[in-house]
Amino acid sequence: MPDSNHAPLALPAGILDDSSPEELLAGVFATSITALVLLRPIRAAEGGEIIDFNFLLLSAAAQRMLKLPACPSATHLQVAPGTVANGIFDFYREVFELGQPSRRDFNYQLDGFDAYYRLAARRVGAGLLISFTDTADESRTHVEQALRASQAREQAALAEAERQRASLHDTFMQAPAMICIFSGPEHVFELVNPPYQALVGDRPLLGRSIREAMPELAGQPIFGLLDEVYRTGEPFRANEMLVQLDHDNSGGRELEKRYYNFVYQARFDGRKRPDGIMVFAYDVTLQVVARQRIEASERYAANANEELAAANEELQAANEEIRANNDDLFHAQLGVRELNMQLEMRVSQRTVELQVAQAEAERQRARLHHLFMQAPAAICILDGPDLVCELVNPSCQQLFPGRQLVGRPLFEALPELAGHAVWHSFRWVYETGKTHQENSILIPVARYDGAPLEDAYFDYIQQARFDKQGNVDGVLVFAFEVTEQARVRQQLHRANEELTLVNEQASAHIRELATTNRQLQRTNQDLDNFVYAASHDLKQPINNLVGLFDELRHVIRFADPEEELLLPMVDDSLHQLSNTVDDLALVGQVQQNVQLPTETVALRELTLEVLQTLQPQVHAARARITTDFAAAPTVQYSRANLRTILLNLLSNAIKYNDPARPCRIHLSLWKQAGAPVLLVEDNGLGFDVQRHQDELFQLFRRFHTHTEGTGVGLYLVHRIVQGNGGRIEVESEVGEGSTFRVYL
Repeated sequence: MPDSNHAPLALPAGILDDSSPEELLAGVFATSITALVLLRPIRAAEGGEIIDFNFLLLSAAAQRMLKLPACPSATHLQVAPGTVANGIFDFYREVFELGQPSRRDFNYQLDGFDAYYRLAARRVGAGLLISFTDTADESRTHVEQALRASQAREQAALAEAERQRASLHDTFMQAPAMICIFSGPEHVFELVNPPYQALVGDRPLLGRSIREAMPELAGQPIFGLLDEVYRTGEPFRANEMLVQLDHDNSGGRELEKRYYNFVYQARFDGRKRPDGIMVFAYDVTLQVVARQRIEASERYAANANEELAAANEELQAANEEIRANNDDLFHAQLGVRELNMQLEMRVSQRTVELQVAQAEAERQRARLHHLFMQAPAAICILDGPDLVCELVNPSCQQLFPGRQLVGRPLFEALPELAGHAVWHSFRWVYETGKTHQENSILIPVARYDGAPLEDAYFDYIQQARFDKQGNVDGVLVFAFEVTEQARVRQQLHRANEELTLVNEQASAHIRELATTNRQLQRTNQDLDNFVYAASHDLKQPINNLVGLFDELRHVIRFADPEEELLLPMVDDSLHQLSNTVDDLALVGQVQQNVQLPTETVALRELTLEVLQTLQPQVHAARARITTDFAAAPTVQYSRANLRTILLNLLSNAIKYNDPARPCRIHLSLWKQAGAPVLLVEDNGLGFDVQRHQDELFQLFRRFHTHTEGTGVGLYLVHRIVQGNGGRIEVESEVGEGSTFRVYL
């Protein structure tokens, strides 16, 4: 059946005989208790979509309810734009386009209206007739009243949350630290405060991923760190990390080196899954560069100490003390860094779980608040001309664990600041709106109420906070306590002054030693000449003695057979005397020819030549000798000196083999930092290196006496290597064998 409410109205015959349609329409619009509105559609183009309605006529009731004249000049959407959101506008368009009358009930609490409306709409020719009633005067059900009360509370809560979000957002944007928020797995810039934007000038960041906005970070660890934090949800903290950016957007290849302390904190959605990353960063380039200069100064001092130690044994004790002081300072610095890291870890461990807010605005406020509260820096927000502590994060409260700060004026909470420069700078920042920064400033403070004052050093930034009108309404403070670092720097300064005094004294000693060394060099040269001459002059008398005793052996007849035993003893003594004189001659020759001209020496050829000389010893010991010169087949060295080195090291390895096992010797050469290193390894008797280290290369010193020898070989090797700027390292264990590393 057709809907009687939608059926066309049939006018009785003759009803218009006594009045015109105009009079009838005017009477209805004037007397109707129900509001009547006649609208005409506005289309985007001829025959196009309806985009609005013009008011043609409003009844007296409609004028009263809508507070409009009979023929308003404004359009429907200009008067009630909220009808698009709640569906009334679409209802009007649908009735007009379909030509089917319809009724709806709507709750409309927008554009200054607050009521439930019953609407009836019908197309009338080229217009749309609307009839509606306002139920504001009717009694409401308990459900409606509860719903309206709930909606009112919700709107008030939303307004308050939006106000707080806007306030925190303003604080966020005015913060002197570099802060940004990334969204999604591609790390798209969702929010960037001015100090972070200043990193790249006017380069656009918002709405772009970090890989697109900062392509010069490719090859640096930033992208990987962001991906790891987003994947795991675990925060990442960096201390003095090197980051290179094109700060002036010049596109140059040479990127400026800057160092930053920063925190990457994952942001979570309602299902506890990461949906972004919050970044809180400080530029610490000046501190890092200053520390590097200090470390360079320490290295220079250490090198100077080593040179002094090598030149003068008398200064060894002073140099060792200075080196120990430098080590103590270095360990102290490491301890300070470790303490800072522990403080950051304790701050991050005190992150409070956030309650899920009902509105998106509240969640954003909580995220910003959470970022401040977990920051490793001490953060305090002071409100109003009295500088009342409005917000104090855990790091700031930890500086004064026994004192109440929040809600109290700064001068009342910390009265010891009265008259101090820090108090005057607070007032100056509030009055001028300018930023003030201090590094390592001394501030006497009490950690607990009534506690004595103690000296503390701080790095801090005081930043004015502005309201929406641009007036200063508070001060933000970002601070780090650097008491330990300041004390270390003071100790380092005192140590440097002491080092300067010691260096001046050492310089005087060096000048004295230089004169003494020149005298010793002349004396050593005279001794070398004497040894060489004496060994050369003694050879002929020794040869004469050998010939004389050979002759006596054939001529003399001993009456007592035991007396004949003296001959072998005399032969042994002459033989040992001859070997000693030969070794002394060799020592003198080597000492006069330590630094012979270098040449290209083929190692395999020279080794075969030496082994040919040692063939009887190799055969007697049944030694197996292997070589490996693949790393460097040739070496630049004096051939005669290198032959002496190989001959003595291989001879000793064969001479002191362990008779309990087959003799094995391996000879190789490899390079370390481009310099050749000769390696001789054996499985012989070995010796106690720690016990004999100081006398290892002394002349005529031997550690095994069961074989012939004079103790000259290692002395010659050490003298040749040291004279050519090299060194020898020895590893040996009794019963295990020995390894000689010769740095040529």
